Amino acid sequence: MLAHSAMDTFKRRLATGLILVCFGFCTAFAAPPATDEPSQEITLAEAVQLALRSNRTVKSSYLDRVVQKFDLKVARDQFSPDVDLDASAGYTGSETQTQGSSDATTSDLSLASTLTAKQEFKTGGTLTFSWARNDSLADTNSSAENRTGANTWTVKFTHPLLKGAGVDVNTATLTLAELSEQSNLLSHRDTISATVNATIRAFRAYAQRARQNAIIQASLERSQAHLEMNRLLIELGRMPANEIIQSESNLANQEFAHETALNDLDNARLGLLKVLDLPRGTRLTPLEETDLPTVHPDPDRCLKTAFRNRADFINARMALERAQIQLLLAQDNQKWDLDFTSQLSAGDTEQRTAADTETYNWNIGLRLAVPLYGDLTREQTLLSARTGLKKAELALEEIKQNITLEVQDAIRVVEIRLKQVGMAKRSRELSAKKLSVEQEKLKVGRTTTFQLVSFQNELVDSQNAEVNARVDYLNSLTDLDTILGTTVKTWQIDYNKENDAWPGK
Repeated sequence: MLAHSAMDTFKRRLATGLILVCFGFCTAFAAPPATDEPSQEITLAEAVQLALRSNRTVKSSYLDRVVQKFDLKVARDQFSPDVDLDASAGYTGSETQTQGSSDATTSDLSLASTLTAKQEFKTGGTLTFSWARNDSLADTNSSAENRTGANTWTVKFTHPLLKGAGVDVNTATLTLAELSEQSNLLSHRDTISATVNATIRAFRAYAQRARQNAIIQASLERSQAHLEMNRLLIELGRMPANEIIQSESNLANQEFAHETALNDLDNARLGLLKVLDLPRGTRLTPLEETDLPTVHPDPDRCLKTAFRNRADFINARMALERAQIQLLLAQDNQKWDLDFTSQLSAGDTEQRTAADTETYNWNIGLRLAVPLYGDLTREQTLLSARTGLKKAELALEEIKQNITLEVQDAIRVVEIRLKQVGMAKRSRELSAKKLSVEQEKLKVGRTTTFQLVSFQNELVDSQNAEVNARVDYLNSLTDLDTILGTTVKTWQIDYNKENDAWPGK
């Protein structure tokens, strides 16, 4: 009777231990343990949008765009008319006292204004119009009040005939400003892309640590259940006492691994908060990416996309265009200065004490300036421009070759990572089956604790390997996006507009 009761107790406790083992096995991919502080669930897309709103680097980049856009507006204003007004008013007076005669007093009120308008043309010419008005009111106690008024109109037109003539030369500054604006916009886009990529990596690292922590937690629960079952077997005399050492050692290792995983998890959380520029105490729970797209990139299409979107390639082409403009200006600087000049002026004067007058003046001519000897700066500028053009061509070829190699390597990595995902999944499934079989063998005493612990550790390794393989594959797709210059397009980010979270709003 006692033997039968002991056997029933053994069966019940054994069943309880197996249930705990199975429960620990089934929760291998459970969510990380809850904390006392409130936590907010967040998806990858939400994290990216949050980074675009809160990241200080992105905000600073948007502020730079305000200045850069206005710089372009100033450059485009070169061929718009400029109008200036200069006005002044003054009053002077004097008094002379002579003994034996009446005092002599004088006063003079003067008003002067000049209106000037200037228009530059893309061909190099300059048209200037000016109007000047002067009024004076002089009053003395010895004579009648004298009022005078004068108007002067001047129209002047100059145009270069050799040096400085032509649309290409005179619009070079505007073209360079347009190129600078394109370069600034690409830099702004790359700043946003870098922030998005940093957010993606930090989010996935946090989700990866959370998954690994769940795996370690499940393994720890299995080790605790296995230790309890072994203690029961030893108590009933069905297992040698020294077998417990292996189970206790395994439990200690799992506890250590669990503490390490918790520390890594918190470090990953802080890494994400740093990218998002959020307070240290913010609690976020990353929701894993459940979709694992199967992507087989086309090399030719990817290469065309990279050449169309890569900032370094576009900047290299613009650098070549800048070098061509500098060479054009250097060649223009070799010419003589020959300018056509013309001027027409008219004036009238109104006086109370004298007759009104009108005058007209005009002139037309050429002005020539020829450097004869001693100045080598023009040849120096030309040589520098030619050298800069050749270097820009070499740089463009080098960048083109580097991009080709980077795209090919990124495609290769994507294909390899995709294969590794399938391999890791298969390995994890086989490890789970092996552990299940080994647990059944332990029930009938056909295996050892050491063997079971080895299979448990193998399952943990295969689970972590699958998690790592999935993250590596997704990151390889993100890296391919970066190399192709399509990050903002993939995430549908309109980077050429005002920031929704504008600083100060």
